[in-house]
Amino acid sequence: MEELDTVRAELLQSLPGDISRARNAYRRMAQAAALKMDAKSFAAHQTACKAGLSHLEGLIKLLRWASGPDAAESDKAKSPAMEEAEIRKLIAEARGALAGS
Repeated sequence: MEELDTVRAELLQSLPGDISRARNAYRRMAQAAALKMDAKSFAAHQTACKAGLSHLEGLIKLLRWASGPDAAESDKAKSPAMEEAEIRKLIAEARGALAGS
């Protein structure tokens, strides 16, 4: 159990920076691609965006795990309206990145 606590502590230190870097990389890629995108590259661009968002989602889930069972329980206690608001915010950020804002 002590080894697991060590892993959690290390993840809690490094994951916020990892998430920030992944988010910034996603935004840069989405903005740059949106400026150069033509109809032919649209599907590849959308696939890359989905992969970037999946990567971020995985990092966030790992951070929740590392935060311990209390964090996981608070996530489960969120209302569907709160989850929908978070999803809408993520979609708005993604659209903003695609629009080059």
